[in-house]
Amino acid sequence: MTVASLCNDILVLAVFLLVGFFVRELCKPLQKLFLPSSLIGGLILLLLGQQVLGVVEVPESFSSIPSVMIDIVMAATVFGVTINRKKIGSYLDYSCMTMTSYGMQLGLGVFLGWLLQKVWPGLPDGWGVMGVFSFHGGHGTAAAAGAAFEKLGIEGNMAVGMVLSTLGLIVAMLVGMIMVNFGIRKGWGTYVKEPKKQPDYFYGGVLPEEKRVASGHTVTTGISINHLALQVAWLLTALFIGRKLFGLLGAYIPFFNELPSVLHGIFGGAILWQLLKVTKLERYVDLKTIKMASGFCLEITVFTAMATLDMEFVSTYIVPVLIYTVILAVLTVPLIFYLAYRFCREEWFEKACMAFGAATGNTSTGLALVRAVDPDSLSSAGDTHGVYSAIMSWKDVFVGLTPIWLTSGIGLTCGVGFAMMFGFAAFGFIFFARKNKQTAA
Repeated sequence: MTVASLCNDILVLAVFLLVGFFVRELCKPLQKLFLPSSLIGGLILLLLGQQVLGVVEVPESFSSIPSVMIDIVMAATVFGVTINRKKIGSYLDYSCMTMTSYGMQLGLGVFLGWLLQKVWPGLPDGWGVMGVFSFHGGHGTAAAAGAAFEKLGIEGNMAVGMVLSTLGLIVAMLVGMIMVNFGIRKGWGTYVKEPKKQPDYFYGGVLPEEKRVASGHTVTTGISINHLALQVAWLLTALFIGRKLFGLLGAYIPFFNELPSVLHGIFGGAILWQLLKVTKLERYVDLKTIKMASGFCLEITVFTAMATLDMEFVSTYIVPVLIYTVILAVLTVPLIFYLAYRFCREEWFEKACMAFGAATGNTSTGLALVRAVDPDSLSSAGDTHGVYSAIMSWKDVFVGLTPIWLTSGIGLTCGVGFAMMFGFAAFGFIFFARKNKQTAA
């Protein structure tokens, strides 16, 4: 590949990303399902590409882009994470509820995938673990896990992850809005008596002037260095540190050479952030811009992953994927809403909506469901989920570890999943349910 060919490939990406954006702008149902422009644009390119209509050629480089870009995205997930110990206790009830569902999807998902593989033996090894990453993390986390499998020589899980993530978004909004309407009629809502209809700009279109917020803040003069260049440099340096660390460890312990590269970003980001804090250099970091750069890489990841889906594979195995999705979704609904009712002292319904949206789609769908029952943003559900994400950020290592575990069978991964499920549930019932049973009723 030359620089010129890479530039041409990027031009194709940009054109169809815009196509996806304007299709989403014109098609309101796509907005209501929270399908991102990158997914829509990638799907359009896939349909126009050589696998279907043959009108446009999908560049060969697209198939390798997700596994590279996702390493940068994963570095940003832990970059800047700071846990306020004073707030941990007040948010553990929500964490117990959410991590119970995470453990259920991890353990049961792997077992269910193993069972379905007996009927459809062509399914890729370990595909059952893709559910928890697709539902709890969305397209980005699913792409990371798919890339980790590909590094181990296991193909197909990237396609499974993209399909599951898309189905998860649909489940999150359709089932979520059913629960919102049902809960409000039952009087479970704290702030409204009927679901709030969101303004049009919430789903798409141009934001009103008064609703626009800064995407970042400059931390140094442009004469010194471009602000975006500085923040991207921090992000890439985190990945550089991770790669060098694993390379050094791998020189002495071969096991580290086999670990997926997504772990490079996670550990590199955590190490660099701690170094910046110790040396008081974190003032040169703007986390908003870091997240913006990470989001840009995620758009590219989702777009290229969708554009290079193996259509033959998806069409062949769509039935077991649908069965898998329905079973996990059916179990996730009662689990989250019941545990929220038993564990959460205040705003249990709002927190349940947040947790369900985030456990089947992504954080954005969770926030959308909360907005339907809390139009004036009075609830602490969104902030609670943010603290939970910081406290439980350690679970991101499973993205890189579980593919390795699954190469030797499902026992370890199922065991870890069910241990998390029962462990967090027991902790919640012991320390929260007994105290707030009367206030929750």
